[in-house]
Amino acid sequence: MNVLCPDIFLIFVYYLCFVTRKPFHFGKSVLFFIIVKSVCCFILRKKGKCNMKKKIMLLLCAVCAAALLGGCGTDQKENSDKKESTGKEEASGSKEQKTVEYNATDYVELGEYKGLEVSLGSYEVTDEDVKNEVANALLAYPVYEDTDKDTVEDGDFVNIDYEGLKDGVAFSGGTAQGAVLEIGSNSFIDGFEEGLIGVKVGEKVALDLTFPENYQNEELAGQAVVFNVTVNKIVNKSDMTYDMLDDAFVEKNMSSQGYKTVADFENGVREQLEESKSATKKQETQAAVIQKLKEVCKVKEFPEGLLDQRMEEYMDRFNANLEAYGMKLEDYLETSNVTEEDFEAQAKQLVTETLEGELMIEAIAQKENIEIGDEEFEEYKKDVVEEYGYESEEALLEQHGEDYVKNVFLREKTVDMLMENAKITYGENSGESGE
Repeated sequence: MNVLCPDIFLIFVYYLCFVTRKPFHFGKSVLFFIIVKSVCCFILRKKGKCNMKKKIMLLLCAVCAAALLGGCGTDQKENSDKKESTGKEEASGSKEQKTVEYNATDYVELGEYKGLEVSLGSYEVTDEDVKNEVANALLAYPVYEDTDKDTVEDGDFVNIDYEGLKDGVAFSGGTAQGAVLEIGSNSFIDGFEEGLIGVKVGEKVALDLTFPENYQNEELAGQAVVFNVTVNKIVNKSDMTYDMLDDAFVEKNMSSQGYKTVADFENGVREQLEESKSATKKQETQAAVIQKLKEVCKVKEFPEGLLDQRMEEYMDRFNANLEAYGMKLEDYLETSNVTEEDFEAQAKQLVTETLEGELMIEAIAQKENIEIGDEEFEEYKKDVVEEYGYESEEALLEQHGEDYVKNVFLREKTVDMLMENAKITYGENSGESGE
């Protein structure tokens, strides 16, 4: 019944158009963060909640990203011949839209794109990194100490047992024992926490409440219920710290994750950090190479109608994703405190920068005669289906079209070529290079 979540937005997006193995590509913009926050705040306000499950939060973020970054196109080099190609711009999922044909090399002035020099920081995992990550993980395991206090007040942490009944029958998710609730946190539906103020330790109360009309569980939305609540005790809350960690705590709280000792836990954290930093290293390196590419190459102009098409696609997807969560553009603008003019300017800048990068990559692919063989494309589709959970290759192609998916692969191969030929150093004195 209660909906709890850490109050954080663990999201960052790199300018990795045409790089990641997804049928849409991420763009780097502060607009992304504004959208995520605005949609979440709007949903929370409608639900009457101040917190929400992490799964829902991440889903919202993904949907917002898809809306923000829609319209990556399919300028496709025909691999069956060795001629310079004519691009065909057809957005993923937009098969009925008019095709904009163009030759990328006509619109791009290519500089020396091989041997790009990029310098980045260190991606090594240090002992301090592990300690900090462990400390952060321990915040999910607060320490509660019993008190002698006997009457519940606003701001107290109370240990309670509760059972929710609808028409006299307990409903799913409405029962718990030994739950700790902060009075005033608004973690439960209206009236629940207020109804416990003034209750004595050991006392049992019946709270006659009504779920909000727009509650996410449709079976409970707008329904009258009774919560039978027993206040077991009032406790003080403090954070679990790194210095308090011992083997007994790990075995008690983390054995389900395969950890029995502090050493096990720290080794697990280190492995996760190394995996994460490895992915971050690749992403940031790709982003830096593409950014450097923009310093040596120049888009002279856009193919006629292409930018307008992209803007239209962007707005269609953006509005569709807002509508999926009961929002309109006006709601977003109000919640994010952004004017329509500012929104349109930010959107156009993002779409423009994304399209510039795509044209550069496409022009390089043509000049380098980068092609896609049938066998490697079959393998690529299998990888995408497996990695991103599509039901089948047919479902992937049905959603995005074969030309689009093939063009994503072509761009990825082109960026791989740029990476292989770049001069990349990591860390101040590491001397690690991509040569």
